[in-house]
Amino acid sequence: MDNFYIVRFFDDWKVKRVSYLDHVLTRLVNMSGVQKNLRTAHAIDVILSRIRGGREYQFASSGDMTNVEQRMNLYHLVRQVLAYNVEGDLVEMGCNEGATSVLIARILKDNNSEKKLFLFDSFEGLPSPSLVDGVSFKIGDLVTTEDNVRANFRKHNLPLPEIHKGWFKDTIQWLPEKICFAYLDGDFYDSILDSLVGVYPRMSKGAICLIDDYCDPGVNPNGLNRLPGVKKACDDFFADKPEKIEFIYSGHYPHGYFRKL
Repeated sequence: MDNFYIVRFFDDWKVKRVSYLDHVLTRLVNMSGVQKNLRTAHAIDVILSRIRGGREYQFASSGDMTNVEQRMNLYHLVRQVLAYNVEGDLVEMGCNEGATSVLIARILKDNNSEKKLFLFDSFEGLPSPSLVDGVSFKIGDLVTTEDNVRANFRKHNLPLPEIHKGWFKDTIQWLPEKICFAYLDGDFYDSILDSLVGVYPRMSKGAICLIDDYCDPGVNPNGLNRLPGVKKACDDFFADKPEKIEFIYSGHYPHGYFRKL
């Protein structure tokens, strides 16, 4: 299977200059000994916002909010459930502008799969963070629109998925009856917990759930642990479950996953 489209077909996949700037500043700060593992991404975001007259720096095309390692993870895990013909459809909780959604849809298309893709997002930005979510993001950050998602799918000549707008706790009723693959990108504790509550009981045996921003510093001390509420939500939810979250390498951007027993 030719999977080079992960970087070629999505031709706007490039390391942005702002990303280079962030990495350089982070390295310099860490070398100075001011604070170990201090991240400069928030400072870069603030600078960009001021340059743009107070507007948040938003990404408008596929490839800007994921790295190639994350896309490789998505590719191989989605391919697994298709290869083993796991029952159910595919779900993304927190699709934002569809950066990962278009990749999932492309994999389905290339495999001539009749499985459906369901997308869920508030399209109002992030909800209010709790104390366990850290200070990297605030209420309203990452706001986008359904039109941006649709434009991303048109750009890549892919069929539109089923899109559900609203907070996860209000829209999980629209989840498919059976799920073979779920991608959770809710950022905050409550969003991830609400997603797991809705998705887990609908997952078929052998189904896979990939969780964005799941950072385990004990396993990967160099991971970008900006959203600690994600791991906390997973720890709480799986305390009485037979499955356990496994860390999967994805560069600086953390991923965790589990397979339904």
